[in-house]
Amino acid sequence: MICTHLKHKKTFFLVTTLLYCVSSIHGFTGCSVLVNSLNHGRWEQERPNQSVIATASTIQDIVDASANNFLLSLVASSGLDQTEVSSLVGAIEEAYHQAVGAEVPCDTTETRILQDPLISTLYPGALGRVVLVHSNLDEDSIDEFQQILAVTMDPLVYSEDATLRQPVLISVQNEIPQTSKTSDTACQRLLIDAIQKEIEQYEMAKPLEGPPSTQHLKDASYVPSFRVELDGATTTDEYSSKIFWDTSSLLIFDNLVSDDLRRRLLQVTLGTTTKQDDEWDDNQNGPNPNRWIRGGLMDIPEDDTEAAESSDIEQKMTSCWGLTDEAIDDICFQQHEAIAEMEGMLVKLFPQFMVSRLPEAVFGDCVSPLTANAPTAGDQFQFHIDADPYMSPPSPWTDVYGRYPNRLQGKPRFMSCLVYLNEEWKEEWGGPTRFLDVPTGQCYEVVPRPGRCVLMDQDCSHMVVAPTFEAGQRPRYSLVWKLILHPKTSNQDMTDLSGDRKWPEPILFGSAAKQ
Repeated sequence: MICTHLKHKKTFFLVTTLLYCVSSIHGFTGCSVLVNSLNHGRWEQERPNQSVIATASTIQDIVDASANNFLLSLVASSGLDQTEVSSLVGAIEEAYHQAVGAEVPCDTTETRILQDPLISTLYPGALGRVVLVHSNLDEDSIDEFQQILAVTMDPLVYSEDATLRQPVLISVQNEIPQTSKTSDTACQRLLIDAIQKEIEQYEMAKPLEGPPSTQHLKDASYVPSFRVELDGATTTDEYSSKIFWDTSSLLIFDNLVSDDLRRRLLQVTLGTTTKQDDEWDDNQNGPNPNRWIRGGLMDIPEDDTEAAESSDIEQKMTSCWGLTDEAIDDICFQQHEAIAEMEGMLVKLFPQFMVSRLPEAVFGDCVSPLTANAPTAGDQFQFHIDADPYMSPPSPWTDVYGRYPNRLQGKPRFMSCLVYLNEEWKEEWGGPTRFLDVPTGQCYEVVPRPGRCVLMDQDCSHMVVAPTFEAGQRPRYSLVWKLILHPKTSNQDMTDLSGDRKWPEPILFGSAAKQ
């Protein structure tokens, strides 16, 4: 993306913070360790030393048994030009050498190069850049080979000397139908199957589901009370060369979440299933330490975090109460009727899209699709973004979908949904969510109200504003979903959130009003 899209130059805070956070959680040394698939071991362990041959006994067994009977061929590719394919051949040979301890040339004499990306009708947002490799390794050894290949490929995509315009999904298979080598149609089918298998294996597009009870809501409930467009800029997608005027969106709903649903969502968030938990007075004592932990959410870059660790007071000023790991697992993976009901409403809100949670395939398991905030008086925060598909780290997601500007035509759109949960929240208690229009430096604030629901683009700069001291120790609770809106058709307009509903005209704030 070119620099005219200012938000991507100035609002990298949470993405970098997020990756720093990942590094600290898993002991990684930098962002580059967040790479391709879980099979590749890019999240669960540090990357293997590239000079070390894979230790899998199955690989050595194959080497011993097959002697010189190695098989390595590049069967087909889609969406890559000849130069890109040639640069990949060297990476494939190097990875194979590291894996089996033998220098084997990659056979390209019968490679079918399909210049155009392939479109999956099931998953039309996929990039369609695929390379199919044939090898006689067994399944376990293929996993080891792909792990090393993923490491070897990264510099071709993400370094200053990159030779690939976008990430590539590489599928290594030990059984290739002969028709795929002689028929373009059969070859295309095999490549599309590789895309769909990767998406389904890592649940990149798993639809939200909800109970039929959401049908009782009137259509008026799905009309925002007001909507805001901000952070306007002319944006270019370098891969497709598309140029478009782009703004980030805020949707504010005051009639979507009933008071009963708000109360049940609060109970799920607080984990108030026992009498002992119900007896905790958070208005007087702050968040319950059995459910919340200071520093559970950090909204500042790593350098500032290290500086803030100099004292307990400074640490308190740079972090927020966040849910414990056990509580995160509870709200994300246990069955809660209130969560399911809310997700069913989100599906109904966007019928033109397939709505999913943010999959683990984007950032790994250290970034949960649901989380919660509990800022208290005296906390301080900085502007950040939740995510940006243009800045996604190497991962299964980027292998399949590539890197692209949020809201790009026909590509999955990253959005977050926030619900304010307190039963009562007075205006003098403060605690708004503040949104930054980067080009002008102006800020737009959304005031908390019980049950108010805010949907926002994840690449929109925003920050929590702590409650005032008039609120006492009372936390301002909110529950947050990280969502992806997937297109249902190729080249679908991803900026149209209203569908066929009649929504109020948006407030054009800051730079969004200058077009």
